[in-house]
Amino acid sequence: MLKTIRITLSLLFFSLITIFFLDFTGKLPHEFHALEMIQFVPALLAMNWIIILVLLVLTALFGRVYCSSVCPLGVYQDIVGWLRKRLTNKKHKRRYKYLQALNILRWSLLGATVIAFLFGFSFLVGLLDPYSTFGRIMVHVFKPAYLAGNNLLASLLIPAGNFTFYKVGVYLLSLSSTLIALVTLVIISIMAWQNGRIYCNTVCPVGTLLGFISKHALYQIRFDSENCTLCGRCARACKASCIDFKNMTVDASRCINCFNCIEECKEAGLKYRLNTPTTKRRDVRPYVSTTRRNNRRRFFSTLGLTLLAVGKLLADKTLRLGPPKKVGRTQPIMPPGAFDIEKFSRQCTSCHLCVSKCPA
Repeated sequence: MLKTIRITLSLLFFSLITIFFLDFTGKLPHEFHALEMIQFVPALLAMNWIIILVLLVLTALFGRVYCSSVCPLGVYQDIVGWLRKRLTNKKHKRRYKYLQALNILRWSLLGATVIAFLFGFSFLVGLLDPYSTFGRIMVHVFKPAYLAGNNLLASLLIPAGNFTFYKVGVYLLSLSSTLIALVTLVIISIMAWQNGRIYCNTVCPVGTLLGFISKHALYQIRFDSENCTLCGRCARACKASCIDFKNMTVDASRCINCFNCIEECKEAGLKYRLNTPTTKRRDVRPYVSTTRRNNRRRFFSTLGLTLLAVGKLLADKTLRLGPPKKVGRTQPIMPPGAFDIEKFSRQCTSCHLCVSKCPA
């Protein structure tokens, strides 16, 4: 039941966001822009404290539900994993397995992102923000293909007197942006095909931040030591590679609540329940976290860096998303409603949604 709810919400968010990026007719209601407002980094840069508070509270209560269902890039990786499962020969099918957390790399990327942002180098923020990454992929890779498909249907139907589809221009908006989007798509797709959500649990700074909040979440997936038979099926089904079934532990900082493990376990050895101490099996080495205190210290340190970043946003009036370019204009080009270049630069994450909607 939990997995069905998660998949339904994931496909709903993913489909609506994808359609909004690809739509070129302008028929979708303007209210669809709320899908961008509920994304973590855009909400943070826009100082939308209600959305930020909701996402943090949900993470503290139930784990990484944002990464599981709301983030479109995360859902895309799930789709790649699903395709691998369907297309791979059963005799050569590779299952997932437990992998040690690359905490040094995770925290280094998060720290580098925060530091770069504090020093005004916001390119790294836009490059690693999962929503903005997904937006660039949609606009520069998938939308040209989508428009080409539309033109193909139009060329077939118009001679028959059906004008449901009409031809539109297909063009690359920017060579550099297209190359960045294409390379990013290839890298993420390969990582998802090989190791599931490893990008979310190793590279994505949002995943790292929310992961260490979810480590202390109220509800977590935990082993039932009385029912577990140490068969390992849960670990082989875990796309986050965070289940160490030999020690009966689930790394809650990397768990994205896909609930594959609960569905896969036939003995009810895993349950989504309150995070309370449990008694382990006699034949299993008790799990004692020797780094719990360090993790808590890192968590509060990251929270402090985030607050510093917010303070920097409030105080900095000259933040730019790149070096200024000399153009023959008295006013820079900005989307309607941007008000001024300072406000626009502070909040833009280069998701290119405005680019996809520009008719010119």
